[in-house]
Amino acid sequence: MLFYDFILKVLIIINGLGAASGLVVDKHHVYTISDDDAHLYIYNKKKKEVEKVDLNPEVKSITKKDKPDFEAITKYEDHLYILGSGSKENRFDLISYNIKTKKVENNNYSFLFDEFLNTSKLSKKDFNIEGILTDGHCTYFFNRGNGPAGVNGIYRVGGKISDLKDKPIDFFSIKLPKLNNETTTFSDAILVDGKVLFTATVESKSTTQFNGEIKGSILGELDLNTMEVVRWKKISDYKKIEGLALYKESRKNYTLYLCEDNDDDSKKASIYIYKYQKEI
Repeated sequence: MLFYDFILKVLIIINGLGAASGLVVDKHHVYTISDDDAHLYIYNKKKKEVEKVDLNPEVKSITKKDKPDFEAITKYEDHLYILGSGSKENRFDLISYNIKTKKVENNNYSFLFDEFLNTSKLSKKDFNIEGILTDGHCTYFFNRGNGPAGVNGIYRVGGKISDLKDKPIDFFSIKLPKLNNETTTFSDAILVDGKVLFTATVESKSTTQFNGEIKGSILGELDLNTMEVVRWKKISDYKKIEGLALYKESRKNYTLYLCEDNDDDSKKASIYIYKYQKEI
């Protein structure tokens, strides 16, 4: 089922940030990450200023092949959690940033890798995490289906994001909509009022490690109980929407922020805003 059309508008442009891959929003700030940068970008909406937080202070410079590939960010309690895609051995960072104390802790989730593959029966070339969220009881990892098997899926770990070791793991293969006869692939997801809002994109000839030609993006809603897509809408023919966040809600609408991976060297990230109508 499609939901009503709405307008995508540029709200903020963050200089210095190129390939934006995820964001979290609160009343005063926009927290943004990039898949080719080891920093957290904190945009102060009132001052219109950007603060950069080094997420990998031990590394002085990062080449493209060694990038941490930060693809997912979520907020739980007073922490932001930032996740590498896991598409290469050096991309298993699970970094926590304390919003109050500004302390950065660099952890690793590679201990889940073998269990993830064993549970899902996917190959290493099919593993590419693009979104993460937690409901306080379970943590959900969203796998982008741009590997050889083309499997979009959700790994559910039976523990809080701060406590993932020795917890039960389930995998659910997710059927996503098609654009122009090509299956979309997960790019981000958030939890809102017990349901998942997600973005997904189409890129021709893309892999877990290399981008392809952008062919459009969608916004959709997924039921966590049935693990099925409830409704969706194409939101762009040419933008690669990589992240979404809830800013506020009213009785009828959710106001969302979106970010895109512009796949160029401009180092200017556009943050978009639009309203998503609730199903009443």
